[in-house]
Amino acid sequence: MADNQKPQEKPFDQWQDDAFSSVLSVTLDTTNPKRSSRAYLQSVGEELRSEGLAALITTSTLERVLIARLEESVVAGSGVSADGYLISSWSSIQGVVSNLSGAKGKTLDPTVREARIGALCEAQRLLVSYLGLSLQMPDLFSQLGQPGQRIIVNALLADDSQAQNPLAALLPALLEQLVARFANDSLPEVIAPVFRELGLRMVLPSNRSLLQPGFRHILQAMETLVAHREIAQAIPHMRTFDPEDCDGRRMQTSTALGVFLALSAFPGSDESITKVYYLDAPSRSARDKEALHSSLRTTVQFLQSLLFGVFDKLVRSGAAERDLTLRYTLRTLATNALRSGMQVDLAKVVDDGFADNLAAVWLRLSEPFTNDPQLRRIDRVDPDWVAFRAMRSSGTDAQGLDGEQKHIGTYWRELTRISADKEFVDSYLQRTSKQSAGDQAFGFICDCFFTAADALHLGPVATISRYLELLKRISRFKEDIERIQATPEILTPVQRASLPLVVERWNHQLDDLKREKIALDAQILDPRRLGSILVFYRFAMCFLLRQVDRESRFPEKPFAMPAEEGNLSLPDKWRMLPQFLFEDVVEFVVFLAMHSPDTLIDSTLQLGRSEGLRTFEMIPAFVVVFLARPAYVSNPYMKAKLVDILHMLTYCDPREDSDYVDTNEARSLEQPAVHLHPSISQFQSCLDHSALSRRFLVPALLRFYVDIEQTGSSSQFYDKFNIRYYLARTLRALWARAPLYVEATKSFFLQSVDSSCDSIGSSGAQLAEAANGAGTTTGSFKRDQQVIEEFVARLMTDTTYLLDESLSQLITIRDTEKRQAEIAAGGGGSGQQTTAESGADESRDLAHRLQESERIARSYVSLAHETVHMLAFLTRLVPKPFQAGEVVGRLAAMLNYNLKQLAGPKCSNLRVRNMSSRFAFNPRVLLSELISVYVHLGLPAVVVGESDDDATRHSEERKAAGAADAAAIDRFVTAVVEDDRSYSATLFEEAYSILERRSLKTTESLGRLRLFAQKCKAAKVDTRVIEFLEAQAPDSYLDPLLASLMTDPVRLPTSGNVMDRAAIKGQLLSDPRDPFNRAPLTADMLVPLPELRKEIQDWRDAKLVDYYESLHQDQNKL
Repeated sequence: MADNQKPQEKPFDQWQDDAFSSVLSVTLDTTNPKRSSRAYLQSVGEELRSEGLAALITTSTLERVLIARLEESVVAGSGVSADGYLISSWSSIQGVVSNLSGAKGKTLDPTVREARIGALCEAQRLLVSYLGLSLQMPDLFSQLGQPGQRIIVNALLADDSQAQNPLAALLPALLEQLVARFANDSLPEVIAPVFRELGLRMVLPSNRSLLQPGFRHILQAMETLVAHREIAQAIPHMRTFDPEDCDGRRMQTSTALGVFLALSAFPGSDESITKVYYLDAPSRSARDKEALHSSLRTTVQFLQSLLFGVFDKLVRSGAAERDLTLRYTLRTLATNALRSGMQVDLAKVVDDGFADNLAAVWLRLSEPFTNDPQLRRIDRVDPDWVAFRAMRSSGTDAQGLDGEQKHIGTYWRELTRISADKEFVDSYLQRTSKQSAGDQAFGFICDCFFTAADALHLGPVATISRYLELLKRISRFKEDIERIQATPEILTPVQRASLPLVVERWNHQLDDLKREKIALDAQILDPRRLGSILVFYRFAMCFLLRQVDRESRFPEKPFAMPAEEGNLSLPDKWRMLPQFLFEDVVEFVVFLAMHSPDTLIDSTLQLGRSEGLRTFEMIPAFVVVFLARPAYVSNPYMKAKLVDILHMLTYCDPREDSDYVDTNEARSLEQPAVHLHPSISQFQSCLDHSALSRRFLVPALLRFYVDIEQTGSSSQFYDKFNIRYYLARTLRALWARAPLYVEATKSFFLQSVDSSCDSIGSSGAQLAEAANGAGTTTGSFKRDQQVIEEFVARLMTDTTYLLDESLSQLITIRDTEKRQAEIAAGGGGSGQQTTAESGADESRDLAHRLQESERIARSYVSLAHETVHMLAFLTRLVPKPFQAGEVVGRLAAMLNYNLKQLAGPKCSNLRVRNMSSRFAFNPRVLLSELISVYVHLGLPAVVVGESDDDATRHSEERKAAGAADAAAIDRFVTAVVEDDRSYSATLFEEAYSILERRSLKTTESLGRLRLFAQKCKAAKVDTRVIEFLEAQAPDSYLDPLLASLMTDPVRLPTSGNVMDRAAIKGQLLSDPRDPFNRAPLTADMLVPLPELRKEIQDWRDAKLVDYYESLHQDQNKL
């Protein structure tokens, strides 16, 4: 039986002494046989014996032993840092605990085993406590070896095999014990050194580039850390997470997460991207470049997925931590607001990679509500969030705020608003701050939407702007090199001698720019990235439309156009929204239409199942609404961008135009036709099926043509022509595509208060409807009529200016090239003798003059062609507005002057070498369409394709309007022949000859031209009669500005002066002020003077009798 007895167990204190002595590598006993390999802590042993205690290491004496072991002299002797010793001891205990918990421990009595495990765990807790203290206070113990954070990070980064780092397998347990010990104490300070060490590893050359594999291990290590919820909760509380003294670029370089967010494939973040990865990319094929892009994009996607995982853990770890993470992001954006500027010092703000990663993270956080096909949570986004953030500034509610919140509040307070000035913003914030009590809770969806929108604004959208500037730089650089090589005469002899070397250096610089552009292509044109942004902006478009929806129910209910302009009152919350929210949506769609149209029609991005909610269908509604209600957006350039969207997505190749007005012009075959992207036809189809487009689009475009006259910019004079060019091209495409837009144009031009009130059989209800503006597009028939009148005036003024500038520049180009040819031939020309030096100087002057004239001509000739086409089209469709008394004289004079230029004796001066390919100048089409304007306004309309039976049936209807039309036609014909400066009957004969010889018009059209010319001859006015009447008339009968006899006098209420109605209305179309005192004045304010009108008419009739009787008597005498 004695042989079967178990061996007697050691006393528990003795076991503790042996176990702790082994795992801690210390001893208190001089007789310990392993003393040579363990640190002898003599002072502790003597201290215990003096207290009458046994010199044993137990749980009660363990802390004294540990402190003694961590003394500097002991650590220095071991060559291991204090942290290294603590971690090593902890690992040793972990191994013993593992043995006791396993098969070896089963041989022990359960009570003994549990007691031993409990003692060891207590030792571990003590070790972890001191490790945490040491991490917080690095100077607490000697750290001659590796500090604790470095040991932990090495374990985090160790390979899966763990052969070189045994701690790697035990690290999860160590982290759990650290978290358990410091979770409610000082975990942020404990974990901060580990994050700092990871950040230091990230900036090492082997890790800071996406072309190196090291970054993956570091990000995965960070992912491992935040997988612990308590660590994720601790990170936002670290002092380095969002230090108050950091702003601008330092948010990237000096915050806990900054170095990780800075990792990117943008060339500005990593120069090896262009100098190594894309070194030979300019010479590679498109397929090879796409393969390079694909590999790099996959790496970036991996990076951003890991970063999203980190942020997702932070915002989900708790409400306080979510707020801190949000505040960090908002403050980063607020202190880097200059990123969105035109001239920004990029060294003072976070770089493109950091900004892009931050935006990608918040885009992913937004996906649960932005990717919802039905947008069911859009009501969770409160526009007052912007005002709430703005109130968190020192200007309104500084009490109790720290500096970080002030940064954020000031930023949101000073943003440019979508439709509000600073005075309104201050007033609104003041009112709102008094009404709100304490912090208002908006919810994470609202926080996430506005934060993501701002991150996109300062990140990808700002980067896209600089990308577009780079494209312009490359284009200008190439043009400059080609121009200087083609025209070396503009250089001095010294410059010409060094030109080959300079051009070689320029080409190297151009290659560098191309590499940068290719590297940016990989990021900016990434379909996945563009698609996620587009989906977010689908939500943003819907949010903006919801704010202006008359019922504020979109998209649950169909969109209801907001209150018409006469009763328009913009919602305060709408006015307070930042302009960038609207601007970025528009800018991004413009960018996609130009550089990545496939993204627009990607089927995977068309999320909405209901009609009108699909991503692509949202764009037409958005464009039409804000063009039709322009008061909602105060910046005219934002509305101009809406026109850019329409122009690009309704584009038709100008070389394929077949809609010249009454002109037989063969299509040019010099260049192949442009193959239009499928997005264009799909967009046009969306427009055609939209009730909003059918009713509001064309009037909105015509109205914007008027409104863009004044932009407030110093370059508004030139800007308006570019914008109007796109308007003209868009209207031309719409008119050529579908009859419904032609009918919409005609309906808009024909409606007015006068026509409604003068129509036969108008009922009281119809008149009331006219007064209230029902069925109108701008709010009232009166406003519609004003738009029509101003549009006609602007179109006529533009045509006059553009034709004059275009033709004069072409003449300058012809003369300059002629002179250059004379100098090249060796002669001075015109009998002039030139020296070599003066000839060189003149050649340079001529070259510079030619370049400037070519630049102006290229722009203005295209604008002139489009404007004349629109004039010809509209005068055929709706001639009456162009025959009005206030514009007809100026229009006739303009037509006559340009007819003289195109068909007169000096028309050959317009012949310029390669004028079609260089300037898109087609004088034949220009002449034909100008002649069409004459015929449309000077002869009754002809219904094309109408049979004789239809003409008979409709004759009575036309007879009712015939008298008014005849008077308007006569007014135009009279204005044509009264233009003594340019009118000549022979000009129409020359024009007829050119058009017939070139087969530019049909026989029927030529017959109408001859008929109009004959009508002009018959209407030739005796100017002596006009001179007689004006000489005899009292001053009160003459217009004070034009000195002409008034026919319809009106009083100007602002100054009391009397003017002819046609004269003052013509004046007001270009300047809505009283010409005598500059007071605001509109046509509806004019006071008719029927008595004076009759008096002048009676006087005129009497004087004409006297004049003709006198003339008859003189003829009899002769």
